[in-house]
Amino acid sequence: MITKSNILKPAFIAASISAGIAVAYAFQPAKVADDNPQVVITAQKYEVLKRTCHETCLATVKAGEYDIYVEYALDDGSVEFMDILNVFKADQVVNAYIDRYEIEKINAAIAGGAK
Repeated sequence: MITKSNILKPAFIAASISAGIAVAYAFQPAKVADDNPQVVITAQKYEVLKRTCHETCLATVKAGEYDIYVEYALDDGSVEFMDILNVFKADQVVNAYIDRYEIEKINAAIAGGAK
């Protein structure tokens, strides 16, 4: 038979855990403004400024006022893979977001000027 103490013990443990989590959450530091906000990169045209290929291929792609440094590999004239290494604006690293559509445009610029 279930006794009153068998029912109250798990309820007390659950209440204690919930209270502990609430106290821990209350003492979290407040979030402050980000010093390096994320910038969404979009451009009408992407221009490949410089490329080098040794074991891997590296390219500098111009997107308006941003310089995007990428690593890529070509497969029969199309881009097999591309990895964005850094994005710079006026020689400063930018916390950048580049969506899939813009990456496709960068791939097209790289593949279009492939040698």
